[in-house]
Amino acid sequence: MAQALRGIALALCLVCLGFSAAHAQSSKQSPAWGQLTAEQQKILAPIRGEWDKLDPVRKRKWIGITQRYPGMKPEEQVRLQKRMQEWASLTPEQRRAAREKYKEFEQLPVDERQAMREKWDKYKQELAQKQQEGQAQQEAAQPAAPAAEQAPEKPAESAPAEGTQPVAASPQQSPQSPPQSQQ
Repeated sequence: MAQALRGIALALCLVCLGFSAAHAQSSKQSPAWGQLTAEQQKILAPIRGEWDKLDPVRKRKWIGITQRYPGMKPEEQVRLQKRMQEWASLTPEQRRAAREKYKEFEQLPVDERQAMREKWDKYKQELAQKQQEGQAQQEAAQPAAPAAEQAPEKPAESAPAEGTQPVAASPQQSPQSPPQSQQ
């Protein structure tokens, strides 16, 4: 009987060890927000609220992005942060639709994908140009500042003619006398 109990205890220990090893492995693959490094948390800050809802595969993808992030150009880093913020603001239904559209796009022939990218780039350029023109029109349409807000123009100082004394600023003051204090 003692041997049977030892056998059961040994089997339980092995099962527990196997479970804890599997749990440790899955927790490595799907870490909680608190298990991320400070640098990873900083990079992934825009999706912090969504982190616990992500499946392990997506978490691994985001962690992979944090590893590539330091090597990105600053403008790429800014774009990534902006896209993460946009993604976090989408509803689950909008995200699902976006994933489906992406899958459809990836299944297109290469030349069609390239044509769509070119159209998209052209659209973005035209949109940016229209925004700049609209901003310029708004600035041009703004009324000029009232005269009270404009700085008064200083009259140009003219140099005194040769052999003459400069004119005093006020009749009470001469250039040689100190300013009078007003009380």
